[in-house]
Amino acid sequence: MKRIIAIILATVLLAGCLVSCNKRNAVDISGAKTIADLEGATIAAQTGTFHLDALNAQLGEKVNVQEYEDFTKLLVALNSGAIDGYVAEEPTAFSIIAQNDGLDFLPFVNNTTGFTASEADTGIAVAFKTGSAMVAQVNTILTGVSLETRSKLMEQAVTMSADPDKALGEAIVLSSSNTSVANGTLKIAMECAYDPFNWSQTTDANGAVKISGSDLYANGYDVQIAKYIAAELGMALEIYAVEWDSLIPGLQAGTYDAIIAGMSPTDDREEVVDFTDCYYNSNLVVIYKKA
Repeated sequence: MKRIIAIILATVLLAGCLVSCNKRNAVDISGAKTIADLEGATIAAQTGTFHLDALNAQLGEKVNVQEYEDFTKLLVALNSGAIDGYVAEEPTAFSIIAQNDGLDFLPFVNNTTGFTASEADTGIAVAFKTGSAMVAQVNTILTGVSLETRSKLMEQAVTMSADPDKALGEAIVLSSSNTSVANGTLKIAMECAYDPFNWSQTTDANGAVKISGSDLYANGYDVQIAKYIAAELGMALEIYAVEWDSLIPGLQAGTYDAIIAGMSPTDDREEVVDFTDCYYNSNLVVIYKKA
């Protein structure tokens, strides 16, 4: 419900520009085989992300670069014709096209047909305050999660994101047998708006976690990772919905213990926070509207 309302609101906000957007000469990028084939198109990415950095650095002179503050606005812009496509992680693309029959994505592969990127650029990791001893503890926990389990968990997250309040029909592949919370509470910040990594829903279906200060629940790949880490640490879990640009400042201020939000451990971020090893790696792709 929250996502539906957000999309409606975003549509209203963009309504004022639709007349000019409709006059834009759209570029059909459906046949693009490499990012070089995007030349002349209008391609967008989320503000403050490596997606946008890569887009500006590697295609800035060849495409019209646009940026939007969140993925809801990117989706609305694409459907309205304001942009020809937008950069996203491959799991996000799977989730989006499962919910939108009129969309598809260009399956670029990092460093060959796609963007030049390191594993740190396109991986996602847990962020802690600089100097936190918990980085080593969480790395030990993540070491025990196999690549097969990570892949299967993402498949489950994509399936759940299509209908968040519907029971999955199978057990979540990643779970801990530890039920003790003797070591306190782990406060985790995330957007709760980045399918399939994290989103909000109206029920606790599929092990969703109540969002602190809200009537909604959080679920997704990041949520399940957070649940597992907290359990293995012997801690209770609290999840906070936080806007992207406020995640790191909130962590630095001590409002939260960690960020688990599909965040890549880029060089710039490494200067202000400490990251664990990556708990997922993906390709950057471009989502587009089918003709």
